[in-house]
Order: sequence, then structure tokens, then C-alpha cells
Amino acid sequence: MDDLTSLSVNQDWAILIQHFEKSAGPRAFAHANSLLALSRERQQPIIHFWTLADNVILGMMDTKLPDYPQAVATLDAAHYAHFVRNAGGLGIVANAGVLNVSFYLPNMADQLSINAAYALMHQLFSAAFAAYPVTIEHFEVTHSYCPGEYDLSIHGRKFAGIAQRRAKNGIAVFLYASITGNQQARGELMHSFYTAGQAHRQSRWSFPKVIPATMANLADLLNTPLTVATAIAHLQTAFCQLVQQPQLVDLAPQLQTNAYHQLLLKNQTALHRYQL
Repeated sequence: MDDLTSLSVNQDWAILIQHFEKSAGPRAFAHANSLLALSRERQQPIIHFWTLADNVILGMMDTKLPDYPQAVATLDAAHYAHFVRNAGGLGIVANAGVLNVSFYLPNMADQLSINAAYALMHQLFSAAFAAYPVTIEHFEVTHSYCPGEYDLSIHGRKFAGIAQRRAKNGIAVFLYASITGNQQARGELMHSFYTAGQAHRQSRWSFPKVIPATMANLADLLNTPLTVATAIAHLQTAFCQLVQQPQLVDLAPQLQTNAYHQLLLKNQTALHRYQL
């Protein structure tokens, strides 16, 4: 049970596609926590596609920068909102050209290893773009922002990063992918963030020395005019083929219930305590 073809056999997956405006960053991430709980409650795996306008989603480690106030001032100057997520890791950029993809997998914590959970995203992207003459690899792209072992890259240049959260009764796997837009500017923004934050002045925490050229958009790496919408279409088609489910269940109506609204509010309130 270590790939999408054998995961949750005979169980319908639900799908959710959302877009969040610049001011809704914390609410977007509150959905991540809430959807994992909803997945457990419904005993249904979920695939979630979402975008967020002009935000930098910071990790708690970023707040340890020697001059954190000056670091976030660079984000304000670039007209990016920011918030701290209640999870580890480092900052990532969200804007109109960046696609976030999440899996919510109930009752999988004891059945799916950390690496196997990461591999699900690698499998999905490899299948979705198999028609192109490239190989999607996974390894840490050292000088990218938010580097990790399961960075996805083509010809050594990173276009996506993956994280996960494991709870007693479920796993959430999160991926961000730079699809189109100005990836050079995203990299320069994060380079400026860590430079202004005086990351070099300390040795306790490990902050990346961001070199923007180590990252690229998927559209550029595939040499095709890809958009976020067409990327979602590719991924959704490949996903349905892999899980052998011709039509995904629309989860949107479930988000309109009072119970889900209360859960979302609870998770959004919990997120406030991490903001500095």
C-alpha cells in the first residue's frame, strides 16, 4: 500500500478546489488542519488543489531569525502578506502562479511510512506529465527556499517542495509547485528575507542560502505554456487513472455545514497564537 494505485482501494476520493485572496492566508491554512479532521470523520481520502494570492507562508523556524522584524519588513515592502503556520519547516511563496496540492489520508499513520507518503506526490506529478520528455527527480535542492529531501526537480532545478503532518488517525501531505509566473522574483524575495533577517549571524538554526537560479517554473522546465488551471487538469486526469476512480466526489457542499464552519474557526483561532 505504498502508491496511489493500491491506496484506499474501493474507497471514493473527494476533491476540493479553492482560491484564496491575499487577506485570507491564515484562513487558507486553517482549512488544511480542518480538512484532515474532516477526512477522518468521513473516513474518506481527499485531494485538495488550492491557490493563495501574494503571501509568504512562514515556518516557525523562520521566527528564530536574529532580526525577524527586519526580515518581515522586506515582505511588506514587496507587497506580500505573511503568516506563520503552526508547523515546522521554512518559508514558501504563494501567488497566482503557485499551485498547492494536498492529500488527506485517514487511518494511514501506521500503514504508510514518511518516505512512502512523500512518494505519492512524486508519483502523481510523474504520471501527470509523463508525455513530456523529462524525468522528475526528488532530492534536496540545497540553495532553494524551504529545501527538503523530496524537492521535485527537472534537470536539477526545483519546481516543487513537499511536507507532511502525521496525526494518530491520519496523514496530510502538502506540496507547493511553481507552475508559472516570475520564479526568479520569488527566489529573490526569499533571499532578501533571510539576508535582512541576518541568518548568517547565528549557527543554531539552519536557514537556506537562497540562490534564485536553483529554482524554476514547471512551465519553463517543460517548455510549454502551462497555467495553474491546465496543471490541475493534468494532475486530476492522472490522479483518476491512478486511483481507478473515473469521477471524484465534490467535497465543497460539506464545507457549508455549521460543524465545519465551527471547526474552521477553531483552527483559525489556534493559528493566531503563532503570529508575531
